[in-house]
Amino acid sequence: MSVSSFKMTFLFIFFSILTGCQSKITDERLGLYIDYKGIKPKTVRVLQNQQIKTDKNIGFANFLTIEILGIDSFEKLSSGKVLPGAEYAVVDEKQNIIYITKDLFTKYGLIGVPEKDAASLKLNLTIGKPMEVGKKYFFLFRIWDKNSDKELKGNLELNVQ
Repeated sequence: MSVSSFKMTFLFIFFSILTGCQSKITDERLGLYIDYKGIKPKTVRVLQNQQIKTDKNIGFANFLTIEILGIDSFEKLSSGKVLPGAEYAVVDEKQNIIYITKDLFTKYGLIGVPEKDAASLKLNLTIGKPMEVGKKYFFLFRIWDKNSDKELKGNLELNVQ
């Protein structure tokens, strides 16, 4: 797959809205938009340097954390463990991918993790190069169940200062 077609496929996956989505979580003040199908969190928190984030602005060299808390909908394996998947990317206003991390849980393979460990997932990002001060970016993320078609997709707008 060429870089161009990979980029288009990746952006389509993250920006498309699934017609089968059960629900949405939206916080326009933060610029947070989440669609979920099957993976319903009890709480979603956005932190900047371990403090609750209150707007779209974020300082250069700051630390961003998205906490997806209270997930209890992963399909269990016969061992009682679950197979979560998570990935994220940062794109600029022109939809150029400037950073991507694929499947954060690859190391668990088909063994899985205890259900209690997958109930609360965190995605972390340090705001830095190649991002630039004064520009807008989008932090795109996806969490899915490798044992079903359940997933959660999110988009967080970031104004780097």
